Parts: sequence; C-alpha cells; structure tokens
Amino acid sequence: MPKTRQLAAIMFADIVGYTAMMQKDEQLTLNLRDKFKNKLEAELAKYGGKIIKFSGDGALCSFGSATESVRVAIGVQLAMQEEPKVPVRIGIHQADVVFEDGDVYGDGVNIASRLESLALPGSIFISAKVQDDIKNHTDIQSVSLGKYALKNVTEPVEIYSISNPGLEVPINKKLEGKGVKYISDKISIRKRTLLIRSMVAVALLGILGYLIIPQLLHKKNARNNILPAIQKLVDENFRPPTEAFDLGLEAERYIPNDSALIKLWPTIATTITMVTEPTGAEVLWKDYHTPDAEWRSAGITPIEDTRFPRGYLRMEIRKVGYQTIEYAGPEPYRRLGSDIDSLKLDASGSTPEKMIRVPARTTYMNIVGLEQEGGKQVGEFLIDKYEVSNKDFKVFVDAGGYTNATFWKFAFYSDGKEISYSDAILKFVDKTGRPGPANWEAGTYPNGLDNHPVTGVSWYEAAAYASFVNKQLPTIFHWSIVAQTSRTQFIVPLSNFNGTSTVPVGSKSGYSFFGIYDIAGNTREWCFNKSDQKGQRYILGGGWNEPTYAFNDSYTQPAMDRSIANGFRCMQALPGDSTMTNLTTTIPRLFRDYRKEKPVDDKTFALYLNQFIYDKKSLDAEIEETLDFDSWKAEKITYDAGYNNEKMQAWLYIPKHIQPPYQTVIYFPGSGDIYRRSYNPERIGSIDFILKGGRALMRPVYKGTNERHTELNSDLQEETALYKDHVIMWGKEFGRTIDYLETRQDILSDKIGYLGFSWGGFLGGILPAIEKRIKAIVLNVGGMEMNSAFPEVDQLNYLPRVTQPVLMLNGRHDQFFPVETSQKPMYDLLGTPDQYKKHIIYEAGHLVPRTDLVKESLTWFDQYLGPVQ
Repeated sequence: MPKTRQLAAIMFADIVGYTAMMQKDEQLTLNLRDKFKNKLEAELAKYGGKIIKFSGDGALCSFGSATESVRVAIGVQLAMQEEPKVPVRIGIHQADVVFEDGDVYGDGVNIASRLESLALPGSIFISAKVQDDIKNHTDIQSVSLGKYALKNVTEPVEIYSISNPGLEVPINKKLEGKGVKYISDKISIRKRTLLIRSMVAVALLGILGYLIIPQLLHKKNARNNILPAIQKLVDENFRPPTEAFDLGLEAERYIPNDSALIKLWPTIATTITMVTEPTGAEVLWKDYHTPDAEWRSAGITPIEDTRFPRGYLRMEIRKVGYQTIEYAGPEPYRRLGSDIDSLKLDASGSTPEKMIRVPARTTYMNIVGLEQEGGKQVGEFLIDKYEVSNKDFKVFVDAGGYTNATFWKFAFYSDGKEISYSDAILKFVDKTGRPGPANWEAGTYPNGLDNHPVTGVSWYEAAAYASFVNKQLPTIFHWSIVAQTSRTQFIVPLSNFNGTSTVPVGSKSGYSFFGIYDIAGNTREWCFNKSDQKGQRYILGGGWNEPTYAFNDSYTQPAMDRSIANGFRCMQALPGDSTMTNLTTTIPRLFRDYRKEKPVDDKTFALYLNQFIYDKKSLDAEIEETLDFDSWKAEKITYDAGYNNEKMQAWLYIPKHIQPPYQTVIYFPGSGDIYRRSYNPERIGSIDFILKGGRALMRPVYKGTNERHTELNSDLQEETALYKDHVIMWGKEFGRTIDYLETRQDILSDKIGYLGFSWGGFLGGILPAIEKRIKAIVLNVGGMEMNSAFPEVDQLNYLPRVTQPVLMLNGRHDQFFPVETSQKPMYDLLGTPDQYKKHIIYEAGHLVPRTDLVKESLTWFDQYLGPVQ
C-alpha cells in the first residue's frame, strides 16, 4: 500500500489490567475482551472509521472525522459500563498522520497513545484539536482537565474528558503517569518560556540519547543477529515457522531497505488480497498448531497485498451480524488466499444452523486409491460443520424416521442381493431390538453422550436421516474438498484417533478447509458414492479406533455395515448446481495389496531390461551456458538422449569450495516439473545441501517435464502406452546422463548417487534397477502407488532388482504414500540386503524435516560413496 499523509482522528482503546485479569480468570477475561471488540466493531460500522490494529486487548483505530470518533468512543464506553463491566480507557487526538502498509505513524499517533495511557477506566480523553471539532455538538459534553507536558511532545497538550452521563470524569484530580507533568495556568509567561526551552533541550537530548544511539544499536543487532537467525530458520525448515516472519517484522523496523532482508521476505512471507461481500470484516490469523494462541489482526476487508507467514494458518473472517468464516490454509503449492480472495459473508441465521458455505472449486483427490478421480468441477455447497450427533439423530428416531418409508429412497442390498424395505428395516435396530443405531439401548443413546457423534449406523440410515433434514450425504468429491488431506500432518495430531472412544463433536481443535471439524478421526464418515463392488459405499476419514493413516486412504464397505466407528455428516447442494449429476456416479477404487502380489521372475525381468538398451553412439555433448553463483557454478549441457536422435539437456552444478574430481548425485524431481514449462537454474531450492556438502549435482530435464513437456499430465503410473513409453525414455536418459558424467575428468564416475523426491522417490524403485552404476540411493518421501501399469514398467517388478544401499525417509502422515500400504511394502520389496537399507519415519506429511533430510542424506552418501575429500 503506498504511503499517504492525511488528517485523521486517531483513537487508542484498551482494557485496564488485562494481564492480571487473564491470570485470575482467563475465560471470563476473554469473554470481556470479545464484548469490547464486538461493540467496537458495531460502533465503527455505525459511524465509520476502521481498525488499524487489534492486538490482545488493545485497538488502534482511525477516522476521517473527529466527531464520529468521539461518538464511537461514547457508544463503546457506555456499553462497557453495563454488566459485566469492562474497564476500558480511550484516548483520541486529531493530526496529520502517515498511512503505510496497513499501519499509521506520526506525532498524532503518539499523542493519542499518551492520552489513552492517562485515561481512567470508563473515561474518554481527547485533545484540544478534537475538542475544537466537537464543541458545537450539543449531544457531546466535555470538561477541561488542564494542560500537561507529555513525553516527546514539544508543546503542552490541553486534555479534555468527555463528560456525557454514565462516563467517568476525573474532576479535581491531577493526572499521573510516566512521561507526564501538569502545567499550571498560574506559571508566569517567563517561567513558561523557560520551561518550554528546557523541555526542548531535554527533548533534543532525549532524541540523541533515546533515539539515535539505540537506533544505531538496533540496526546493528538486526543485521548481525536477526537476519542470520531468519536465514537459519529458512535453512532448517521447508516452510519457515512464524518465528521467522516475526523476526522479519522486527528487522524491518530498523533496516527496512536492507537488501538481505528484502531477499528473505519471499521465503518467509506471502501476501494476500481479500475482498468480502459485504466489506468491513476483520481478518485474523494464528499458527494452526497453536490453537490457544492469541488471534492476530491482519486488517479490515478489503485488504490488499497484506503480508502473512508462509506456514499453515488458521484464520477467521469476522463481521458483526454475519457468520464467522473459519479457514485453514494454504493448500500446498498455492499462494495463501487463492481460495479466499473473494468471500460471501452469510448474515447470521440466513443459512441452516451449523452449516458452512464452501466456494466452488476443482477437486484434487489426495486420497490414496482415488487420485485418478481428480479434476472434477464442484459447485458451491453447504456442509455440516460437525458430524451428526446422538442428540441430532434422536430427533429422527423419535419422529418415527425408521418407520416412514418416505425417507428411505435407495434400493437395499445385503450380501450382494437386493432386499425389500420391510426386510431391511428389521436389521436397523439397537441392542434391545428397537429402531436405532447398533450401539444404542431402548431407543436412545447412553447417558452423557448427547454431543458425541452418532455411530453404529449403516449407509442407509445415514441417507435416511439426511433426507429427513432435507440434506444429503456428501459425495467423495465434496468430502475431499473439505477434508484437505494434503495437510494431514497438521490436522491429524489435533484430531481424535485415541483408540478408546468418540469425543464430543467439535471438541478437538483439528479442523480443515473452511472450519470443518472432526473430518479426521472420531468417526469414519459415509459418503454418497457407490464403489465398483456391488452393495458397497465409500466411508472416509478414519475412526477413533483406526490408525491415523486411515484419514488418507479410500475405503469402502457394505452399505449395510453398522460398525461402531461408522458415522456421517450432511451437505446441501445449492439451487441451480449443475455439477451434482457428474459427482454422484459409481467410483472404482484402486487398491493393490502388495503383501500378496508377486514380482515377475528373473527370466521375465531380463526381457523387460531389454527395453532400455540404447546404441552407445557419440553423446554429441555441448556445454551451452555457464552461470556463476556465490558458492557454485552451473553448466547447461545438451547430449544424446538415447532414442530417436533426440537431444536432452541437464544442469550440472559444481561446488566452488571443493577441488575436483567430484562425487556426483543425480536428482529426480517431484511431479511439479510435469506442470512447469521451463526449469529455472537459479532456483535450486532445498537440494542445495548436496552442493554445500561438497558434491556435484546433476539435474537432467527428463522427457515430459519443463521445456521437454509432452502430453504426460500425471505422475501416476497407468496401464497406457504413453506411460510405458515415458518410463523407457527416462531409463535411457538416465543411462546417457551417467555416460556423460563418465566422460568428464572432474567427475568420479564410480561414485555416483541418486536422490529422488516424491515422484523421484517412486522412480527410485525403478531407475537404479536399470542402472547399477548408481552406488547409493536416497528416497525422500517415496513409496508405492495403488495404480497399475503394464508389467514391463510396473514398479513392483523392479524393486527386488534394486540392490544398492537405500535410505528411505518418509512422513507418518503422508497422504500419497501411506506407511502400511505403500512405504513398508516398498521397503520390504527392495532387493537390497537388510544391513544396507534403512527406513526412517518422521511425524510429518509428504515432507520430512529439512534438518533431518540434510543430516541423514549426507551421512548416507558419506557412508556409501565415501567422505568428500
């Protein structure tokens, strides 16, 4: 936001004794703070003005009119005198101030702050400039408290107290506080002049002593300590924590134009622009993993290019009279705000109770076994904030829902055969034979479980309840949108997988996209769609009695199943939604049980290897470009790809602090390279540790990626000629890359390693089986897929032929490669002897902690390639 100077009324307001109140009774104090904040927002909406900052218990507001600022202050203070009383004090001054980057600066701000600090609970202090504006308004009364010398303010300030009935006014009492002195009107002109001169001298000395010298020290500290601390956090984390963002703000106070800080900002912060309909909503945020932390205000909508940390955040968009929007984000590989840059606020009571509006979007199915179903358009919809509770379901039971065939709209299947409604309903009884969930007794739930989710219900019972309340079960596509399984590592630890029982709905602090609670764990949730197995429906999210990876897995079971963890939530499609027909179809579930599948025999595999034979003709290699960086240089090299007389390109990065010859690590990237149309050699990113560790890094541009893009549009293996042809091309390119490295005198051709990330981790189960010249392998978040490929390029058949030392680094909450069904089968199928392979599982998702990645990878390469000389 550009810097602007304008005349404005500045108001400071806070709660007196807030810290002590929090220590005495935290919940009561938070309630009082909310009362104060809500009333302030209501008065601002009524008279104008906006909140610049709201931090903890204090607010900084600006107004175009001094009169309106006082009217807001009066309205707030009178409301705060009503029980329960809130001890608020307010100070207002009018002056020229500077607005920049969502903040306000200037002497006017300082004076308003001083007035607030002098005010008493229940009072409003204003300056003479504000008094000049209000003196002709008969509905506002005020009284002068005298003139006071304020710290760092040259001229004495006459202070007035608003004296409307109901407000506190300190009559016949001198104000006391730090940096304030009462100036009597009886002081002679000469003494006053001397006093003013003295004050000027003191102020000048104060500027020297308290501003200039400390400022220099602060600048030195920012450059010598804060910036290195930020860089350390960036180096040690894939997504720097909010601590790095806060350190950046601290450094910016003293060295805003420092080139090193400017360079760091894009790595620790992002910006968002947000518009709401209507405008005037406050946007607040905090770290997702600290749900009990104080909210931090980002401003009032519309906000433009406002900074946020790059971490995973929980956000709230609040406006009095409207439903608060909760949000968790960002999605991976997205700029924070892409989902919420334009939001419709629903007036309180305008939507069904406890339902959340979710904007239209395209699905990305980060659910194992359903990845191939992504890319479908889903219209805007409403979905239950919480799972259906026992208390909710009891209404359906008591209303005769089980005996009213109107609500039972779908054909019943039991053991693969269709049965009648009258036969089916006999199966839907509780422990005592009465209609109701399987774990109820005598037609009701156990005492004390009112707000626990209803469980022990079949798909048919869930669908009937949804019909009863004029809703429906969510399709797997709607469920996937709100589940946000890509953020598993954040959501699951704050969800219920306790192995003991359900917990009250919404009682855990784990929520997903747009504030949907308990989507992970508590109960597994019935979805609308049939699977390709007759009589089975999807049930997703995992229950309290299941392992955490169940949140990421697709799962189906007979629609008649009434297991103790079965629950559900409902949704509503909005009128005119044309996408529903395409979303309610039967969906095949892909699943491979690698514990049972067997790889092909050695004779067959030898035939598969013949696919990767290429003519050992001239590489026709050429170094086309060399880039020089501080710690390494990068060479763009082209050479024969091994097929169709095609040439490929690669970037070879060479460290400067090590003398040749170099050990080399060949890198295979994640699937993001399929969607990028060019490779930027300056953005080496998180794999720079290979160079810092003293090894060269070879980064080929593989067929189907970057500048060499083709019709390939997914990293998933599949039974198509297109996929098979690409695997064969990658195998040949990999071999030709090693051929090229063998031609260089500065490369140790017998000390070549492989590093694969995600997609590259998956292909690390194929390429080293083809190329035995690879001597050590690190797979960063690799695993096996549920999709099948033609046998000749299926990873299953290659894994037993990978015999080199292998290090697997994975996250326990990986949404692409679950531990039990993907990671462990890959590790077990590797042909590497047990003493030469290692699998480390971290409490993480589809990323492992950077420090551990660096440490373990370098240690592995040191052990099996030899230490860097």
